[in-house]
Amino acid sequence: MEENYLKRILIKTTQKKEQRINAEKRKKYFQEIGRKGGLKTKSNSQLTKVVSFRLTDMEYKDSIRESQKYNLRLSTYARLRYLEKTFKIKEFENDEFLLTYGNSFIRINNLLRHREWNMFENKKRIMDEIEEVLRLIRKYLYSKIDRDE
Repeated sequence: MEENYLKRILIKTTQKKEQRINAEKRKKYFQEIGRKGGLKTKSNSQLTKVVSFRLTDMEYKDSIRESQKYNLRLSTYARLRYLEKTFKIKEFENDEFLLTYGNSFIRINNLLRHREWNMFENKKRIMDEIEEVLRLIRKYLYSKIDRDE
């Protein structure tokens, strides 16, 4: 009985140790890739020079508001504005309704694929038309991105 107890303790401790190691590996992995979906992180060796400039109170407040809108730090936002780079963080913000419609069409198409909806005689034609609309929405959005670049 004492031998079983020792085996269980040994197994339990090894499992805890493996879980801790896996958690550390996962944490390090996400530290390496940076923020998901955000701007690529820059190493300190790349950002070696400091540029400072003065702003009025109104300009400062506007800059803070804009940086919060894009979910950026003020320094990152100011750097992008100073270098006149385009903000590709919210590429599709202007076409939000179009994206919403596209998502709705995808859901309708998925619903039609289920067997409960076999009562429609023209189900295949409806699905083809939905896929055509989705293709046109994607084509419009990605052509807009290419045009902006």
